[in-house]
Amino acid sequence: MYRLRQFIPNAEQIQIIPLGDCHFGSPNCNLKYLKETISFIENTPNCYMIGMGDYFDCVIPKDPRFDPSEEYNLIDENYEVIKKLFEPIKQKILCLLIGNHEYHLVSDGYANLAQRLATELGTAYGGFSCFLRLETKEKPNKRLVFYLHHGWFSGRKRGSKINNLEDMMRDYEADVYLAGHSHDLFATRRVRLSFNGARKIVFANTGSFLETSTWGTTGYGERAGFPPQKLGVVKLKWYPDKDDIHIIE
Repeated sequence: MYRLRQFIPNAEQIQIIPLGDCHFGSPNCNLKYLKETISFIENTPNCYMIGMGDYFDCVIPKDPRFDPSEEYNLIDENYEVIKKLFEPIKQKILCLLIGNHEYHLVSDGYANLAQRLATELGTAYGGFSCFLRLETKEKPNKRLVFYLHHGWFSGRKRGSKINNLEDMMRDYEADVYLAGHSHDLFATRRVRLSFNGARKIVFANTGSFLETSTWGTTGYGERAGFPPQKLGVVKLKWYPDKDDIHIIE
């Protein structure tokens, strides 16, 4: 686990976009939507990105999900495309997690693409899970603590995903809990009461850019019978001076 700390300029409203599960390299990756989302981050003032992992599909020929009938690009070629996409927003990337698809390459002894990407973009690497404390540069500092995990729960019903997401609060203390992996896109909120009063706690499954079914292809998600998902990202709006955070799905 990693513990990260990032400082950003204060603003009346700060947008934070967790972006992951792009699965670039798969014919089911909606590259057009991914580019539009990156462009939004680039052109929106006080907008920052958290990388949630699985930027690359990393389904290589030895993987049982590999389909020899589909076009296959070398991992290095895919890496250069994603790096080029992220270059314009590298100053806005707070950290990059690794996903289970990239971790397959690590466990097979190839490379850690997520860590390499973080290093070459000049941002922090958060491993598979991390705490991220986001602080404003101006005094007094305003703080927001995230617990980030690429995710381990999937399933086909949303209820179990919500339960697993909210269960993070039992073991890890944060203001915002984010997880990817399941490709579902939703957010929930709870209120935690303490001696100091009530505090809003936010949970989000951070979505995906991988289509379950794409015309003219037969992807592994379709073969497994996974349900179609709404593509995209969750947008967090933090109001530091009000000590408040909102979510837009």
